[in-house]
Amino acid sequence: MFKPLGLFTARCPDPHCKRPTCFFKHGEPSSSASPAPTPTESTASRPRLASQSSSNGQQVPSVKRKAGDDTAPSTSPLGGSTRDARSVGHTPQPRANDVAGKDVKKPKIEPLGKGSPMSIVSSSKGSETNKVKAPMTGLKAPIPGNTAPVQRAVASSTAIPANLSLPPSLPRSTKMSPQPFADRQKALATLFQQYSKLYAPILSSCPDLAHKSAIAQEADTSASSANLRAYKSAIHHAAVNISRRPPPTSPNHPSVGTLKESRVATDAAEKAKASKPSRERVKGYCLPVEEFSTWGYPDPLNTDLVVGGGEEPSAEGTTQICSRCKVSFTVSLENLDERQDECKFHYGRTAPERIEGRRKWIYSCCGRERGEAGCQVGVHVFSDGDDDEKLKRRVGYRTVKQIVQGMKGPKGWVDVVAMDCEMIYTTAGSSLARVTIVDEDGHILLDELVRPKVPVLDLNSRFSGINPGDLDKALMDLESVRAAACMFIGPDTIIVGHGLENDLRALRLIHDKVIDTAILFPHDKGRPYRRALRDIVKEKLGYFIQDRTSDLGHSSAEDAKATLECLKWKVRTDAE
Repeated sequence: MFKPLGLFTARCPDPHCKRPTCFFKHGEPSSSASPAPTPTESTASRPRLASQSSSNGQQVPSVKRKAGDDTAPSTSPLGGSTRDARSVGHTPQPRANDVAGKDVKKPKIEPLGKGSPMSIVSSSKGSETNKVKAPMTGLKAPIPGNTAPVQRAVASSTAIPANLSLPPSLPRSTKMSPQPFADRQKALATLFQQYSKLYAPILSSCPDLAHKSAIAQEADTSASSANLRAYKSAIHHAAVNISRRPPPTSPNHPSVGTLKESRVATDAAEKAKASKPSRERVKGYCLPVEEFSTWGYPDPLNTDLVVGGGEEPSAEGTTQICSRCKVSFTVSLENLDERQDECKFHYGRTAPERIEGRRKWIYSCCGRERGEAGCQVGVHVFSDGDDDEKLKRRVGYRTVKQIVQGMKGPKGWVDVVAMDCEMIYTTAGSSLARVTIVDEDGHILLDELVRPKVPVLDLNSRFSGINPGDLDKALMDLESVRAAACMFIGPDTIIVGHGLENDLRALRLIHDKVIDTAILFPHDKGRPYRRALRDIVKEKLGYFIQDRTSDLGHSSAEDAKATLECLKWKVRTDAE
């Protein structure tokens, strides 16, 4: 390898070299020879000739053979050693002690100090070039086995510069794309310029919004473009689209974001605007007053109903028919805890099913056939139903006009509200326990628990969602929460609900502008059958409500919002 390349053709720096495997050239020194280079290792670490005993007792230096050389060195009769020229590469040299009849001293090793490497100083006369200076003592040799890479400080590439008035730069981590980096950077600057103009009214509150939008839009365009020509065309289209957007007034404005984000937000805003249940848009869905009695609503034309009331607030001691098991019982509070198993009932409804070729009515709660013993136990409870005269004796009815006439201060009446109530069983029958009112945008206006004035028989937690101890935190009674509701419900307010006549009766409120989703989405069999709210929501809106009634009960807020969304769907569908 070295011979054809011409490497190591210089003369050996040691004129008296005794190395058997030396790489340098040996022979008669040339007068024009350049000064020998500084050796890099001490003679103490070099291989030396070990002494061997010859047959005549003289010390003969042993010769180290090259690896793979099968020729053994022979010993001359004079005590010298004869080496094969192939194994050494030069003619034998006399001993270092006998060169030119002069004694040559061995190199002297001088320590440079404690902890410092030693240097070799040649003691031959007339030569100062063989001195080897010690390396700098401040440098430390690498520790064997410590191969940990050197940690280099690498500046992380960021797309958003410190000066937000400058356009962003593409992150260096950008993956390979069909578009050159320079073209993408130029397009990014163009998008940033358009976004900066668009976001000028809100940049003070969101200074990096233009940078983020430009980076996101450029990345989307690059990912969706197959080649440079399509990429440039898409960038031009995006820049024009951005320049034509209306200036945003907030970070949540539909004009903010990439083309895709802005399009989705704009469509959602237009959809919400088109389906917003304003009074003018939904008044055609109101139930006519003439049909109130047909659907079981309190008659707003019955003036006697709103006069007096409250003569018999509790039915304790009277005989009633249990609403669950249809058994006659006497309303009493005695030994109530011990009577928790006096009523056996099914809380589910019956539906026809064909079993073994026969049509049977099966309870949804337990799967038993109609007529079998109940699957639940509890106390007997009752309800006055839609008998307005009995309900009036418990708590008197009032119209919205009567309530608002006695109110002082500003009124925050809303055009359209949705309302839902939850009921419990007391000694006065089915009584109001919670009322929730939301506006046309679904924001909660009122959500209050109602403190009952009479003893509670059963919280009906499976459906009301009221648990023991919840009513202890209630601050308002029925009259107070009814007055609070009329802070948002005015004489011209339209109330939306599902089976709203039950909620109005529980609240003892009479109103003539109502929209009932049970009537708006009629049952296939017609009146008096009604569809469940959860079925309407599942069919029209595509999601589920009341799916955890067994452990959480109903949520009046969820039901109120669901009825409002069903009305929006109806308005939007009819407008198409």
